[in-house]
Amino acid sequence: MNNYGETIKKIRVGKGFSQKYVSNNICTQGNFSKFELGENKDIKHSTLSEFLVRIETSYEEFRYIDNGYTMPLRDEIINNFYNQTYNNSEKLLQLQQSCISFLKEFPEDKLINKINIIIKSLAILANTNDIHYAKLLAEPIWEELSRRDNLYLSDIFLLNSILYIFPIETAVEMKTFAFRHIEKYKNFQNINRIKINFLINLSLLYLKNSDYNMALKQLENSIELCKIEKHFINLSICYIRKGICLNNMGKCGLYWSHKGMNMLEVLDQFDLLSILKTEVEKYSNYIV
Repeated sequence: MNNYGETIKKIRVGKGFSQKYVSNNICTQGNFSKFELGENKDIKHSTLSEFLVRIETSYEEFRYIDNGYTMPLRDEIINNFYNQTYNNSEKLLQLQQSCISFLKEFPEDKLINKINIIIKSLAILANTNDIHYAKLLAEPIWEELSRRDNLYLSDIFLLNSILYIFPIETAVEMKTFAFRHIEKYKNFQNINRIKINFLINLSLLYLKNSDYNMALKQLENSIELCKIEKHFINLSICYIRKGICLNNMGKCGLYWSHKGMNMLEVLDQFDLLSILKTEVEKYSNYIV
């Protein structure tokens, strides 16, 4: 396990734990000592997990420390990709360059290859608005995932990222398909975040199709989840789009649009604010 033993020792000593305490009822102290010295690299993953419990460290934190207090490139790509709030051309380019660098060394990594394709698709959409070409790139990913009996979190994140490249009927099918599998993760950490992203992305598609009732339905569901998760950037997006919907339904939506914009100003999200102001002007009959 590379230098895992060395990292375990660093944490153990830093926390003041003895070898005897950490190895007790897991392995002999002698074998544990050899593991820390790098002389025994045949430790099972389950055994490593037990060591981590003893030294009160999560696997994620352990990997971060083991990588010199930095996130491994693969994890960084996945984390940045999953946490994108909107398509920023500059950030997409940086993410694409990270994918290219990683794939030079690990060309067979299927997940990073899919992420790389999706980033290309999103970049095309952001820079040229050529939705047909963007869809052409993303379509094989949807075709592959749609044939699966079970979806896992990485699959669900991939579906969400390509949702609004497709026609509304396909997007609704994707959301329904994904939510059926999300249910298995209802007690998993941060699962509401992916639900919020699906609902927000779907709301924009309904807006584009002038179906304001359905857009508002997605937004109201998302607003409740945003409040639970205290996800204020996405809550701001929901408020602004809620204002657009109400305005187009003959009701006063200015209060909600301004509320969302004020929140984004407080949060210093000026690039996103600019994008959403353009959205308001495009889909409403008032200027902000």
